Amino acid sequence: MADILTIPRKLTERGDLVIIPRSEYEETLRIKKRLLNEEQDTDEAISIFKKEHKEGKLKRASSFSAILGKSKTRN
Repeated sequence: MADILTIPRKLTERGDLVIIPRSEYEETLRIKKRLLNEEQDTDEAISIFKKEHKEGKLKRASSFSAILGKSKTRN
């Protein structure tokens, strides 16, 4: 006899219902968690940047070589 799966109406009335293998579900959760952590890290970095910019701790540079302290001429 085939396996039977009964889905209660209560679950299906709230919108679309998707059935996927558990391994795919767990992988999706891992990706979601990683992306949320990256987003929080980015938000924190932006917050720190804004704070330090407001406090005048950041310097402006005309080029990347100026940041490294190198001259504009090539050797």
